[in-house]
Amino acid sequence: MKRKTGFLLIVLAMSGAGCQILQPVEMPSCHYYLNDSADFATVGKVALLELDNSTTFQDQTQILTQSLADGLGKKHLFSVRVIWREDSAWGMLNLDSIHEQTNQQLAEIREKLGVDAVLFGAINRYSSYPHFLAGLHLKMVDLRNAKILWAMEEVWDSTDKATEQRMKRFFASEMRSGYEPLNWQVLENSPRYFDKFVIYEVTQTLPELQTCQNPSVSSENVLNFSLNPKKWFSFQRNY
Repeated sequence: MKRKTGFLLIVLAMSGAGCQILQPVEMPSCHYYLNDSADFATVGKVALLELDNSTTFQDQTQILTQSLADGLGKKHLFSVRVIWREDSAWGMLNLDSIHEQTNQQLAEIREKLGVDAVLFGAINRYSSYPHFLAGLHLKMVDLRNAKILWAMEEVWDSTDKATEQRMKRFFASEMRSGYEPLNWQVLENSPRYFDKFVIYEVTQTLPELQTCQNPSVSSENVLNFSLNPKKWFSFQRNY
């Protein structure tokens, strides 16, 4: 798995449209994989499966699943449909075994749910006040060809200095004011806002969809994210 950090800019032109898919300028420090051949412009709808949760904070299952859906919606990259375990489609399509589905079964999921891709994963670490910690493992699969579109695995620790700096930047850019006297430290004192920070960083590893009248692609700002599948075995190990 490659670690992609720093200041990156990817421009992928959408055919026949006056817009571009842009990779965010500043990337969070996360372990993630972005398929360099994936055309997100053709991914119209994504089914987000209720996250697995191996922690004792079972209330976070619904909270983080819904927060992830909301965060993805703000990207305006594709529409998101949440599939909860209580939904009839869950059992009918055997979604507990999504990581073991055959191509034929994935095609059936696409037909029954009316989506182009499925996003699933787990909350594998979590702790709350006074030491906020969250660990997520996520994967998005294209149901049309069974290819991985995107995947990530990361742990956010509020006591980590690098994470603290990113929390400060998140507050300054996304929250700004109205949280006195704590200001950015509200992220260290509120699980709600810490979760918002986590989901924000997750969604920042996905492309941005922006409109423009004269899109141009230059070899100087196109970064090749080629990745040998053998190097991201950690995502295949559990899913």
